[in-house]
Amino acid sequence: MRSGRRTDILVVDDLPEKHLVYRASLEELDQNIVSAMSGEEALLKLLDRDFAVVLLDVNMPGMSGHETAKLIRQRRRSRYTPIIFITAYADEAQTAEGYSLGAVDYILSPIVPEILRAKVKGFVELEQMRAELAESYAMLERRVDERTSELADTAKRLAQEVTERKRAEERLTILVRELSHRVRNLLAVLQSIAARTVLPTRSADDSREILIGRLQALGRAHELLVEASWSGAPLQQVVESELAGFSDRVSVHGPELKLSASAVQTFALIVHELLTNAAKYGALSNDSGEVVVKWNLASEQARQFLEFYWEERGGPEVVSPGKKGFGFTLISAMGRSLSTSPSIKLNRSGLACNLRVPLETLVPAARSETRADEEMQSFEMSGAGEVGYRI
Repeated sequence: MRSGRRTDILVVDDLPEKHLVYRASLEELDQNIVSAMSGEEALLKLLDRDFAVVLLDVNMPGMSGHETAKLIRQRRRSRYTPIIFITAYADEAQTAEGYSLGAVDYILSPIVPEILRAKVKGFVELEQMRAELAESYAMLERRVDERTSELADTAKRLAQEVTERKRAEERLTILVRELSHRVRNLLAVLQSIAARTVLPTRSADDSREILIGRLQALGRAHELLVEASWSGAPLQQVVESELAGFSDRVSVHGPELKLSASAVQTFALIVHELLTNAAKYGALSNDSGEVVVKWNLASEQARQFLEFYWEERGGPEVVSPGKKGFGFTLISAMGRSLSTSPSIKLNRSGLACNLRVPLETLVPAARSETRADEEMQSFEMSGAGEVGYRI
């Protein structure tokens, strides 16, 4: 035998003593011998299980072997089950009829155990081979299904990784372009500040002092932006970072408001220019002056505005210089870029500067940073002259 797998052998005969002979002859094969005493009983057993071979007596009372074979072949499940006819006499007509009904062999009775065993053994091995092939095929199908599922999962993961990598590359491209854009804008700002600070009419020491101050203001604004990943910064933080050296003489108050990146740069430079002029010529140039910085939010026709106030008190008497410097140019250009006009008054008690800016031009979610940076660059490159108060 090919393996330890046991197969079923159906023996159909109406005589009990023949069943004993069959069992004794086939005992050496170590298979399951199933007995049926009639054709009807054989058909019932074929409904329940498959057999490696059917040993079918031709001459039985009632339903003959040939009739039983015909019905066996009519059933789909047993259509190809091997049938060996056992008969005491078989002429050519009977043999031809048997083979026409699907018989695979004839054995004459009384049987020779060795011959019966040899013929049955061949069909048993064929059934074992068929069962092994069916099991191997089923196992192969399971492995194919498992492998297909694994490949599908792998393909899905690869697709996700490709998608994520493409998104990462897109984000990287955007970041590189944004960095390049910001570097160009920053260089333009530095060039503009340097060109309008280092003037033939100003000494090297004065130029250096003013330039350093303006670059420090820009640097503080950039520090705030870097800390916030260029998402913007609160207006109060911007103002207080520029006024840090005069916090005891400057009052700052207003509602919480987060500015866009470009607005942070703009307000940092404006506050720096106002502070520089106040420290040199205005309320912070003596021991008694003070500055009030405040802002509020106002609504008008379904639009919101930021109203920003800089007011100096207790400084020396203000004298109009008759000439606009870079500070005034900076504030005026900022007003134009933000679609508003700054109001600058030289009161006797000190300078007062008011800005009224549409809120959508200042907050991060209201406009694109690229557009805002372009506006920043535009007004920073405009204007000429030196700072005075003289602003």
